[in-house]
Amino acid sequence: MKYHWLNFHVDYSCHHSGACCSSGWPIPVERDRVIPISSLAARADETWLVPVENSPEDVAGTLAVRPNGECTFFQIPSRLRADASAWQASGALPAGSCSVHPARPSSCAHFPYVCLIDSRGVRVTLSHYCPTAASMLFAHDGPIEIVEGPPPVAGLDVPEGLDAREALPPVESPNRLMTFEAFSEWERTEVGKAVTVPSMAEALALFELARFAVPFPWSWAEAPADLEEGWNSLVAPAWLDFAPVVQRYRAAKLFASWAAYTDGGLAAVVRVADIADAVLRVEAVRQCLAAKRPLDADLLKEAIRQSDLLLVHYADGWVLSSGSTP
Repeated sequence: MKYHWLNFHVDYSCHHSGACCSSGWPIPVERDRVIPISSLAARADETWLVPVENSPEDVAGTLAVRPNGECTFFQIPSRLRADASAWQASGALPAGSCSVHPARPSSCAHFPYVCLIDSRGVRVTLSHYCPTAASMLFAHDGPIEIVEGPPPVAGLDVPEGLDAREALPPVESPNRLMTFEAFSEWERTEVGKAVTVPSMAEALALFELARFAVPFPWSWAEAPADLEEGWNSLVAPAWLDFAPVVQRYRAAKLFASWAAYTDGGLAAVVRVADIADAVLRVEAVRQCLAAKRPLDADLLKEAIRQSDLLLVHYADGWVLSSGSTP
């Protein structure tokens, strides 16, 4: 099995930022993980495991979550917890912030990987809601390339993701399939293209598509009322300075895209990338307005994180790729 990555993602490793451990997500626990987790847990009972009605046969329940959204096994040293802003700004916690890390559930082991498995192998992109992944968009220097790399989850040949190994190649047009070789070449070409900046009216319309894709009972905040003014005064003057970062973010949406195996094929992949560009613009304005200062690297990084929180973790990807409208 071959594993392909974007070159600015290939060196990813968990830096224990704590974002995934403190987001309040219900993490399913496989039955074969219960005993290993119990052996590492500080308490002998199973109060850490929350039963879930009508769960899949192989799921024993979910990890307990504290009132503040932290996983029950998430640990922050007291010296850091006293100044949470310090460790959040640094983007890293000391190793061992998860007390059951060696036996953690599969969902934990797979975050922030987004994997597409097809006849070419495994293609890996990342959710930039992870602060470490978001930082990698800023750290790279040079052209964007697709490269071979390691398995995303150690010891697991085929990670969780969209398994399209039995599917035909994506459609290039409504009446024409492409070859897998042509698909790979298309990816190599597209990830290196510069981003075309839409008008804010166009960006707002695409942003609304992303909000529409969030299933009930969840929702996402409306765009700021003063979006155009915020863009022109706080974001646009610095936007070109971050063009390489924005291009890498778009490349991460074009590569390993599940949308390729929908009815829309390549057009759906581009549509999802266009929506991601638009969401990033809106979230950049939101961050700048909240901070009351022009765009800088820290604000753009947070805008990227929030964009992927919406696009990867809240929105229904199939709705995004379908082009459905509110």
